[in-house]
Amino acid sequence: MPGESAFITALREHKRWANAASIVSIVLVIGLLCLTAYLADSAKADEASRIGMYIAMVSVVIVVCIWQAAAFIAASIEVALRRRWAERGPWE
Repeated sequence: MPGESAFITALREHKRWANAASIVSIVLVIGLLCLTAYLADSAKADEASRIGMYIAMVSVVIVVCIWQAAAFIAASIEVALRRRWAERGPWE
């Protein structure tokens, strides 16, 4: 897009990466939780075990937040390096 700053461009690129990683982690964790819930039902697990599964679901949200934060940090580092390289060159 014309007029877009380097930071916004880098942020879009890294955000796309973070979204893909978030989707993969959500699918994997939800798949594992579904399997665990099915096994808990078939084994007639107690309520404490089921609560543990729900706490694990909260960890999915935390993992997604971490991926999004990692994308923002990566974009910030990339922009800082690009500015430095533009001023002094990449190997100085």
